[in-house]
Amino acid sequence: LAIERVKAHIPFASRTGAVIIIGLLRGLVKPGVSHAQAMDWLVAALRECCAEAAPYTVRLALEPICRYETSLVNNVAEGLALLDRVGAENLGLLLDTFHMNIEEPVIEESIRLGGDRIFHFHVADSNRWYPGAAHLDFRSILTALFDTGYNGFVSGEFLPQPDADTAAQRAIAYLRGLGL
Repeated sequence: LAIERVKAHIPFASRTGAVIIIGLLRGLVKPGVSHAQAMDWLVAALRECCAEAAPYTVRLALEPICRYETSLVNNVAEGLALLDRVGAENLGLLLDTFHMNIEEPVIEESIRLGGDRIFHFHVADSNRWYPGAAHLDFRSILTALFDTGYNGFVSGEFLPQPDADTAAQRAIAYLRGLGL
């Protein structure tokens, strides 16, 4: 079902230049299934999806997600290892500052490690609110990102607190205020 869902997004992604995000769509390790078996299935599924997307020049971006939400690929190093196993040029990483704050000892070093394999970037502060609502150093984080040569989108994925419009306005004002 997940493979068919990804494949169904390919024509639209091709027309719009969008990446297809592989977040929780990748699934969880269920009781009775070993982590190794789940990873083998994930590798096979990603190879199939990447092969289908390649003729359309569509890229897929796998998001390392924190241990509280999945046990499959929690950090940048695990993400890069999975990319190497899949071996598809159109598969990269989507990094998310909320998850990185939980899983990465030093966010900036992990961004540098991801380098040119970063296909998309999500921002949220440590409390999952808009950037500037908590303690993450977005000037340092985004400087590290741009130093890799990244020139794609930086999108906000955060809770709509205190409401969606206010959160979006505050995120935009804060990020523009960094002057990067």
